[in-house]
Amino acid sequence: MFRAFFLITLVSASLAAADLNEIESRAAALKSKGDAAGALAAYQEAAEQDPKSARYQDEIGFLLAVLKRSDESIEHFRRAIQLDPQFAPAQFHWGVALCLTQDTAGGAPHLKAAVELDPNNEIYRMKLGAALQDTGDFPGALDAYRHAVDLAPGDPNARMGLGMMLVSTRRADEGIAQFEKVLAADPSNNIARMNIGFAHLQKLELDQAVALFHDVLARDPGNAPAHYNLGVALKDQDKVEAAQAEFLKALEADPKLAEARYMLGTTYWQSGDFDAAAQQMRAAIALRPDYSEAYFMLGTALKQKGEVAPAEEALRTAIRLDPENPGAFNTLGQILRQKGDIEGSRKMFAEGARVKKEKEDELGVMLERK
Repeated sequence: MFRAFFLITLVSASLAAADLNEIESRAAALKSKGDAAGALAAYQEAAEQDPKSARYQDEIGFLLAVLKRSDESIEHFRRAIQLDPQFAPAQFHWGVALCLTQDTAGGAPHLKAAVELDPNNEIYRMKLGAALQDTGDFPGALDAYRHAVDLAPGDPNARMGLGMMLVSTRRADEGIAQFEKVLAADPSNNIARMNIGFAHLQKLELDQAVALFHDVLARDPGNAPAHYNLGVALKDQDKVEAAQAEFLKALEADPKLAEARYMLGTTYWQSGDFDAAAQQMRAAIALRPDYSEAYFMLGTALKQKGEVAPAEEALRTAIRLDPENPGAFNTLGQILRQKGDIEGSRKMFAEGARVKKEKEDELGVMLERK
């Protein structure tokens, strides 16, 4: 009797394993065809048969994220980690999902955990670099990108990430060297060419920047970012009309490029056309409601027009969105002083001075780490 029961149990277990293998094969096939909904249903079926599989929970979470159901996906990544704390893909996918919901600060620790569990994974390193860059951890981002390049020296995306991080931390020459390596391997890579131009722009080597952006546009005339960057370089050369023409071309190529609206507005402000400047800043804000710089410039333009109340409102919004901008505090201080609010004005100027000093101290620390 015991022997017969034992044989039946073995047969049942074998059938269950066969069924699970069939379900998983079907799920993988559907996933490879791009049928996310079908693959999700299959992996959910597999998870019902094997509820302790971290991998199935991770697959379910991944497919939910593909289907734009991020909130649901995160719960499955959490469950996968509870089942297997050493399962790096779930940590990685959890981190990416949080970053996609604009919670980069929450996603970065999971990306770090994925890297610690699988330190030789180039993709994990690159995503961690991007997350740390977004959260302002520039040394950590540099380290992540450097490791990604070490792991995959032929990957242009890793070099591009490292190059942009170097440029962002005032190491433009090192950044240019990374972009040039990408360009040497692929002379048709227009992004690398434009990034070299951007690095020269950061160094205020404006002639070189202009030449490179023209080169990019000769190869790709409809490249909105190239028109925009060329406009910035021309503006810095005080070629205001030429800069305006490039910003307009950028907007023609990409009407949703809020930065082009903003920069076009600054050229009007430069020319003393505060009505046009305010119009462009409002257009930029319509495209990007959290555009603190546009609110600041709107406030300054309205101040010049004598529209004190809306200028004050715009500047207070700029401060709320970005309390690290000393200019907004100082301009608001001027408005309050005009209104006779001496105490309020004093507080704004003091806050502006404090923020400016903090920024200078942060820059000093960054330069010391070079």
